This record gives sequence, structure tokens and C-alpha cells, in this order.
Amino acid sequence: MIRSVRKLLKLSMVTGLDVEQDNKVEDDEDHTSKCIPYLKGKTTCKVITKKSNSDCSRTLYRLFSDVCGPFDVEGSMQSRYFVTLIDGHSHYMKVKPIKAKDKVVKVLKEWILQSEVETGETVNFLQTDGGGEYIGADFQDWLSNKGIHHKVTNAGTPQENGTAEHLNRTILEMTRSMLLGSNLPKTLWPFVVNYTQEILNRLPTQALTEDKTPYKVYFGKKLLVRHLQTFGCQSFVHVPGDKHGKLDPKVVQGFFVSIPNNRKGYIIVHDKNHLKLYVSCNMTFVKLPDRPEWVKVEIDELNFETRSPKVKRKDKGLAPNDDGESPVTNGRVKKSIMHNNDRIADIP
Repeated sequence: MIRSVRKLLKLSMVTGLDVEQDNKVEDDEDHTSKCIPYLKGKTTCKVITKKSNSDCSRTLYRLFSDVCGPFDVEGSMQSRYFVTLIDGHSHYMKVKPIKAKDKVVKVLKEWILQSEVETGETVNFLQTDGGGEYIGADFQDWLSNKGIHHKVTNAGTPQENGTAEHLNRTILEMTRSMLLGSNLPKTLWPFVVNYTQEILNRLPTQALTEDKTPYKVYFGKKLLVRHLQTFGCQSFVHVPGDKHGKLDPKVVQGFFVSIPNNRKGYIIVHDKNHLKLYVSCNMTFVKLPDRPEWVKVEIDELNFETRSPKVKRKDKGLAPNDDGESPVTNGRVKKSIMHNNDRIADIP
């Protein structure tokens, strides 16, 4: 507004605008900070840069954590939230579904101690929001005894903890996509969340160089991905001989949902009872065939068109029959049902 008035005076764009000598518009660009009505009516939030100046020079120097939830669908073990922890240097992440927010402190203590043993490094900073699950007196005393500085973001500015917030969004999008793609019930979301940890830690990220993954930077070595399977794929779990009858099937059919953290194997959910789970390494994964290519057929009294790249059209777009004849008879169309590029039956 002030800039517009100054332009009017400078270019004499209007007449009748008289400004006294003492009340002329100043050239100072910071004059708006002295105008109380302007501050009350037009103040906006300051821009927070996407690129952080926080130092993450080595592994475990700075950790980011956040809690996501509650979910509208209660998962296994009565889970309603999940908590994440991500290393600012390697972007190696950990995630765990929890029942309530009072479990966050216990999970973080276990993760911090475990990370220090895995890498041989020590944690310097832990950055979180100002949630009550992080600022309890017991947890603050534990961090002080460990020599860890707790950095808390300002209220209403989740952008300051953007590393953890972006991770939550990525996990949610992956979880939603895998559940919808597999047609499995939403109550299995905790298994999907755990499986995203196995995937994301083995994928390249923009924060690292092109030839490194979070797992390689964190542990200093590459990891095989041969054990990863398609979420929701059909699986058959082997049943030991003493667990089935002579004529009973030797396998149990189910769907792959995740990988356990403390053993070498796979987690399978029963195909009939989704509350029944199997953890085993003796199983066979079956890749289902691709869905057949459906052919769209439009039928009317005087026009017949088959929309498929494999069907050659002649004349007016009419596909010939198996015997080479045209489906048009006496100006009428001989109606047909097409499925998977094969004629099943003719409709008189």
C-alpha cells in the first residue's frame, strides 16, 4: 500500500493528492514495522527455508523424531500411532507402531542405545517437536545424563522438523498404496509400516550421493535385497509333518505382509483369517499372473468397434471373423462378445 502511494506521487498519476511536508512517505523499506495497524492487520509468518543449516557431519550427530497418529483404524496389538527416528547424516530410519504416546520414551531410549552400539558413535542432538511425549522430566534427565542436547521446534512450525515430518508423509503414502494395491484389510497397517523401514533404508535418496543408500552410509556396507518380496503376494507356509494328518495339505495359504526384526523369516497372514499370523522361513512365494488385457467392445445397431491394438481394422473399422468374413450382414452388425482378444460367443 505504501509503495503504491509513493508511485502515485512520483509519477503524478492522479490529481488532488496533497501530502504535507512532514507526512511524506519515507523511502525506508522497513517503515511498515513501525505501523501498528499494519502489523495488526497484515502480519504473516516468516518464510522457513527448506534447506537446513543444522550440522549433520557424521552418523548420529543429529537425530530427528516424530509421532504420527492416531489412526482411525486400530491395528494389530492395539496400535494407534507410530514413532519414527531418522539420522540426519545417513538418513537411516527406524519406525515402530505403538499403542499410545506414553510408549515413545521407552522406544527412543532403546533406539538410541542400539544405534550407538551398531555404529560406535554417540548421539549429540535430538530434535523433536514440543509434544508432551518428549518433554517429560524423566526423559529430559535421561538425555542430560547421556550428554544429549534436546532441540525443540517452535509451536505451530512443523517445518523446523521437516526431516521427520517428510518421513511421516512418505510412510503414510507407501502404507496407503500397498494396502489398496493388495486389497488386504486396513487393520494390517502396522505390518506395512514396519515393512517400509526395510524398503526405504535400501533406496537412494536425494540427500545422499547417487551411489549410496542410507543403509550403506549407516553401516558402511551393502545389503542384499533378495529377501524382499512384493507386499500382499500369495504365499504358502510349509507345515511340519507332526502338525498335519496323512491326507491333509502340507502347506497353509496366506499373504506376505512383513519381515520380523528379530529372526530370519517372513510374516504371513492367513488368507481366510486375517487375525492368524505365521512366522517362518519355510515358505514358497507365488507370483500371480498379470491380469488379462480386457478388450472394450462397443455395440450398436449399425456400428461395431473393437478398441484393441491387436485387432486390425478394415474398411469401417470392422474386425473379420475367424473364417475371414465380415461381421456385417445385410447392413446389420453381427454382435459378438470379446474377451482377452478371443471371441467367446456370437449373439444372434
